[in-house]
Amino acid sequence: MRAFRSFAVLLLLYGITAVPAFLLPGKVILQHATAESVEVHWEPPDILDEPYDSRIEPYNHALDLAQGRAEAHPDDLAPPYLLRHPWRLVAPYTSAHGRELAVAPLRGVSWPNGVRTPFTITPEVRRARNSTAELMAVLELDPGPLADDRVFGAGIDPERNLVILDVNAFDQELRRRLAREYGSDLVTLRWDPWGGPAVLLLDRQPPPADRTSA
Repeated sequence: MRAFRSFAVLLLLYGITAVPAFLLPGKVILQHATAESVEVHWEPPDILDEPYDSRIEPYNHALDLAQGRAEAHPDDLAPPYLLRHPWRLVAPYTSAHGRELAVAPLRGVSWPNGVRTPFTITPEVRRARNSTAELMAVLELDPGPLADDRVFGAGIDPERNLVILDVNAFDQELRRRLAREYGSDLVTLRWDPWGGPAVLLLDRQPPPADRTSA
């Protein structure tokens, strides 16, 4: 079923653009960002699950520390993220003070395979365009992009330093409006033709049938 859906999506892709381009692993750019329009991309299903690597555990703990640091200094730092092969923690910064904060080593203790393992991880620092504060400001707007019926989810892609808006349909008017309101270097549309808002299913028991006594 997954293979069929992937094939169907590929057919839809060619109906949108004849030349899809892989920009990053796991992402296909359908329409590139311009000064007037935001980007649209699609994420194929991940069918090659890599085995668990216990070496990630110290980096997971360090990532939590780096995220706390970014939240404490939202105007100077951007959201951090992990890279693998080899494992490393990237701490993006947006100011000179942010770079000083980002490069500071992160220390703690993790328990890979139940073994107490102290760690000291020095982040790899990179310059970022958008700060944590700028990215979060889009998500916290009321009303914000989620007020559009075509947008059913939102989040942040730390590696690409962008706000992601999930849509199951889009048009050029939406791309242009988002670029005008937020900037085409701040927002990207993630297209999922079968996506939709989460629905909470309540466990309701049907009312008892009316009974009449004889």
